[in-house]
This record gives sequence, C-alpha cells and structure tokens, in this order.
Amino acid sequence: MSGSRKRSAVWNHFEEVEPKKAKCLYCANILSVPAGNCGNLGRHLKNKHPTVPLVTDRQPTQQTPEAPQETLAPTTSTATESATSNAPAPGPSSVGLPPHQPSIRDYAHSTKSMPPRRAELLDEQLVRVIANGYYPFSMVEDEEFKKFVNMLNPAYKLPTRKTLSQSLIPKMCTKQEEKVRHNIENANAVCLTTDGWTSDNNQSYLAVTAHYILSTSETTKLHSNLLGCVEYNERHTSENLTEFLKNIMREWSIENKITAIASDNAANITAAIREGDWRQIPCFAHTLNLCVQSALQHIAPSINKVKNIVEFFKRSSQANHKLLTMQQRLNIPTLKLKQDVATRWNSTYDMLHRFTSTKDAIISTIALTRPDLALSDYDWLIIQSVLPVLKLFYDVTVEVSGEKNVSLAKVIPLCRIMMGHIRGRLLEQNSDGNNVLPEIKNLIENLHKDLNHRFGHIESNLLNAESTILDPRFKNKGFQDSRLFDKALRDLKLKIGRSSSRTTTTPAVQPVQPEPGSSHSIWFEFDQEVVKQTPDNPTAAGIVELDKYIHEPLLKRTEDPLKWWHARKHIYPLLFNYIMKRHNLVATSVPCERIFSKAGYTLNERRRRLTSKKVSQLLFISCNSGM
Repeated sequence: MSGSRKRSAVWNHFEEVEPKKAKCLYCANILSVPAGNCGNLGRHLKNKHPTVPLVTDRQPTQQTPEAPQETLAPTTSTATESATSNAPAPGPSSVGLPPHQPSIRDYAHSTKSMPPRRAELLDEQLVRVIANGYYPFSMVEDEEFKKFVNMLNPAYKLPTRKTLSQSLIPKMCTKQEEKVRHNIENANAVCLTTDGWTSDNNQSYLAVTAHYILSTSETTKLHSNLLGCVEYNERHTSENLTEFLKNIMREWSIENKITAIASDNAANITAAIREGDWRQIPCFAHTLNLCVQSALQHIAPSINKVKNIVEFFKRSSQANHKLLTMQQRLNIPTLKLKQDVATRWNSTYDMLHRFTSTKDAIISTIALTRPDLALSDYDWLIIQSVLPVLKLFYDVTVEVSGEKNVSLAKVIPLCRIMMGHIRGRLLEQNSDGNNVLPEIKNLIENLHKDLNHRFGHIESNLLNAESTILDPRFKNKGFQDSRLFDKALRDLKLKIGRSSSRTTTTPAVQPVQPEPGSSHSIWFEFDQEVVKQTPDNPTAAGIVELDKYIHEPLLKRTEDPLKWWHARKHIYPLLFNYIMKRHNLVATSVPCERIFSKAGYTLNERRRRLTSKKVSQLLFISCNSGM
C-alpha cells in the first residue's frame, strides 16, 4: 500500500497484512480497507476500543517529563540489544512511525481519564472477583494490589473499601436481582429447595433456591438461582418456616407458580411444607444417606479405627510428611488422607476409598510412628470388602445432585438399579456364604431392608412417576412394576386433558369446505376422512399426543431430554407445556448445601466481621453470577 494511503493516524493501531486488509493490533481482527478508505478502521476503534486515544497529524506532540521505563524483553538477545541502545525498544505499533504518534505501550501507560462505562464494567468485575474468590474488602487498600492494578491500567481508579461495601456491592446485587426477577417472571413453573445452616459465629441462616425452565426459539434450558440466604433468628417451628417461605414467594411473585419444594426429612420443614399446602420432594440424597449410615453401623468399629488414623495424620504435620515421603518411596501417587464429615454426602466412602488407595504407605508409616493405631488384617478386609457395595450409592448420589440437568426423572430408574444391585449381592452371599464376612452380610441385609422401606413405593409417587414417563430416555423402561406405570400413564392422560381444556385457545376443527371455484374438490373426500380422525377437543388432543410420544424410540441415556423436547415442542405442544412443570423438579436439596459451602468460605478468617446482610449480598452475587 502506498505511503500516501498510510498518512492517517489510524494506521498507528493497525498493521497491513495484505492489499486492502489490515489487522487490529489490539484484538487481531482482520478488516477490509477498500480503495484506501480508513473509515472502516476508525469505526472499529471507536466501537471496539473506545478508550484508545486516536492522535491526528494536526495534534501537537505533547512532551512528558522523562521517567524510567521498563523494557519487557521476550528473549535474552532482545534484552541485550535494548540495553546497548539509546532508543527505547519499539512497540508493535511504533515501528516506522513518527515519534509523536502513540504506540500500544504509550496507551498502556496513558493516564487519560477512563470513559464512565468502562470504569463501571471494571468496578463490576472487581465485585465479582471479591464475591467469587472470597477475598476481603481490604484487598482494594493493599499497596501491592494497587500497584498491580495501576500497571495494568493507570486510568482505572480503585474504589475505596467504603465505596465497595456501601455502593458497588449493593448496586451489583440489585442488578443481579433484576436479571433473576426477569427470568422468573417468564417461567411457567418454579421448584424451590430450602435448608438451614449455622455459621461458626453462631449465626443462623435459611436459604431458598429456585429451579425453572425457560424456552426460547433457540433453546429450552433448566435454570437455577439463589433467591435468598438470609439470617433467621426466629425459632425454627413449622409455623415460622411456613411464613418464611410465603414471604419469599411474595417477594418474588411466585405464589402461583410453585410446583414443589425439595427439603430434607426434618419434621419441622416437612410440617411447614404441608401446612403451606405445597408438595414436598424429600431430598433423595439425604434419604439415601440415612440408609447407608444405618447400614455402616455394622462395621462401625473398623470405621472408627480408620478415623483415628486419619485424625492422627491430620493433627501431626511430621507424621503426615512421613506418610507423603513413604508414598514417594513406594512409587505410588502422593495423596492426602480425607476425613469423614457427617454433614457431607458420601464422605465416609471418600475417606475409606482414599485410605485403601494408600494402604501400603499407611501400614509402613504407622508401624514407625504409632503402631498402637495399626489396623488388623481383618479390619483391612472389612474396609476393602465394603467399598464395592458402597460405590453404587456414591455414584447414585452424585448423579442426582446436579442442578443443570433433569434429576427427579432419574429417581425411579436409579431406585430400580439400587434394588437390583443389593438383590444381586444377597444372592451372591447366599450361594457362597462362607466367603462373605458376617459384618458385610449384615450390612447388605440392612441396606436391602432399609431401601425397601424408604423407596419401595417410589413408583407410586405421582411427581416421580410423571417425571420419569415424560423423560424420553426412560418412559416405561424406568419402572419395575408395569401395573404402576399403566396407572400413572392413565392418570397423566386425564391430567393433561384437563390442563389442556383449561388453557388451550385452539378452536374446534371446522368442517372442510370445498376449494373456491370448485364445487367438488378432488381432495374433498380425503380431507373429510382426515377430519373424522382428528381430535375435536383439547382433552382428546392431549391423549393423542401422549400416546404418540410413548411410542417414539427412547432417547440415548446420555442425551439431554430438554433438547429433545425443544426439537418437538410444535409436535407435542400440550405435553411440552406440561414438562415445564415436571422437568424443573429437583431430586435433592443439595443446591442449598452448596450455598452453605459458599457461605462458609465467605465467612473465612479474613471476613469474620462481615454483617449478615453483607454475607447475603455476596452470596447472592456469587451464586447468580453466571447469568
């Protein structure tokens, strides 16, 4: 390109890559330059890089006081050349340019004021960093952090700690709330989860999360949001909890959208949900945990010995160092032991699995440090024998605890799998009883009995049954009892029929009229036959849709059922409206458990003095930041 076409100062920010093409030195985008016209380049700078100062040829050179400049040396040779030269190392946009034209490096060190919108975006990102990274507010006052930010962009002025706490965080919280509220307003049905937590400061909190499906022309997706995690100082009676839930529903205007509430099995919250006339989904993971913990009592002595060893290594840094060194000597993975935590799902399995993974190193280290804690061969045999039994329950709990996929529909198929697993274990030990340890035999029998007691009637539960039937991965294949499937299907047909009668706006099918200009269309008899076979009322239309859906091939288990429904929402419009009320249902209250894990990090050692209101705001921002 001729020099005359490069007279514009806009070329300070672009590099010619081929005739009539230029590459932006900031974002590397390739832009066209038709007939030497630089207008396209100028518009790109204005729209994509509004903070870049564009110096024209008529602007006078501004002299700035000399200051030491750092030279970033990508290689040793370049560093040497820079050191032996009186001229500063050229930046990528300063090569061959007059000295008064700014380079990218000049821009980086520019103290020009920042556009308000850009400063606002940086403030918001700072709030996200503090909320999601659990950093103390005092970070903005840290001298090294200030220097770091100044090196990145001198034009950005860090807010004070007071501004961060009293202005930016509440403002960000309000902005997030508007987004959540907009989504929930567009949701047809909402499922809630709720749980309680007490902090190390002895502050009591209650949390509520919302789960709903939104469908657009492009996608149909499951969404999850925290509605609130607030300090709650009232007594946790069923009456008070009912009123608390009603207040949350009124605040978010979802009183008439609630399909169900997932919670643990505590008597007070169970009664509160019943008194509020809502449907309860007992937390599947919590119920399953009760089954496993009850069965583990049969091997409690061995588990307690494992706990003692784990606690010993956790307390003694010297012993733990010896354990890690022993693992290296034995050429096995260097792993820290895990401790059993009563409130965390599957923590007992995690502890035992990690313990057996480092068996040789533990035996050798304990023999040198605390031989009195050593496990007997029989204890090792018990621990190793129970892990294959527990692994299935571990996997099941993980499977149903997700927030971003359909979960309640999996409960019936997973219960069928668990029952079959335990029955298989019973058959094995009965056919070869001499090879099964009595403790393991009792544990398996206890699991079988408890699973039947707690989940034996799961296929009769309407919410579970409807969710499974309307999941194209399962349908009738998820059921063990075909009679219960048939009953649930009949009830579902009636329910969808009644629902469609109340909501449909489709007029009744009209008799076919002859085409204009023809007294007897050649298609007249055919069209009349079609009309006879077309349902003339919404109830019949709902039944036809359900029958047609049931006979469709099963979707692969690993596929997303909501994508399947989205692709067929015009084929099954009545069913599609109904699945919005079933596939938003969650199987566990684990989403609230995750909130409290975040709350624990939020109230870390450097944040102990945060008020409960500020904790609530930070959690709301952190949990809803993905929107």
